[in-house]
Amino acid sequence: MIRVLHLDEDIRFIDALKVYFRRLVDIDYEGTREHAKLRKAFDEDMPNVVLLGMGLQPQRGLAVLQEIRKRFTSDKVKVILLSMEAPSEHELMKTARLGADYFVQRPVDLFVLETRIRQLTTKPADPPREEVTRRQVHEICTGYFEQMGVPPHYKGYRYLMEGIWLACVHSSWLNSVTQILYPAIGQRFEVNGSQVERAMRYALDVTWEKGNVEQLYNLFPYVRESKGKPTNSAFIARMVELVKLAVRNG
Repeated sequence: MIRVLHLDEDIRFIDALKVYFRRLVDIDYEGTREHAKLRKAFDEDMPNVVLLGMGLQPQRGLAVLQEIRKRFTSDKVKVILLSMEAPSEHELMKTARLGADYFVQRPVDLFVLETRIRQLTTKPADPPREEVTRRQVHEICTGYFEQMGVPPHYKGYRYLMEGIWLACVHSSWLNSVTQILYPAIGQRFEVNGSQVERAMRYALDVTWEKGNVEQLYNLFPYVRESKGKPTNSAFIARMVELVKLAVRNG
């Protein structure tokens, strides 16, 4: 059973989460506006995950986060911050430094939130056998990216590289790009999944506008007919194929 305690000022949001999580037999959700309930829960039945609204009064969400981290490490309790405002990169770095495990901008798809909670609370199994190493992915993709003209100074370049590596290790994540792959990339770079998606798309848009078009269509022949561009997930999937082919051929 995954115990989730949600401390927030927004009662309507708490009620929506109550309705959503009520149908899940393996997640025990409790939402409250009272700080005292959070402290009581830690003394009696420690939650696995704490959802913290950033607009909490009189204490801000970051103050409560600091309070939690004085007593419990991330290994013991996961903390997800919820905010109605888009955070700056400085704010994201600060929340990570204070011990937040994830940052979610509202409104949020509740299925995505559920997925993230499950990811954070799932104990890692033995590391998967690496048929492809991170270094191999980086070296192979660097060569292809140079041929295509993917701008290396764009954030999307780094996110694409990380996404290809993760998809090489966890091939099933290509079936859940928005729910799993983007958030996993975001966790590495301390940004949210939507920022990852936008940065990737922008890098690919620029590549198809200013890059080596002939080489692009050689690598992605299925888009030649329409002179279009592959989606983020299609680009990553194709690069995974190319990486594994290059590794097999030595």
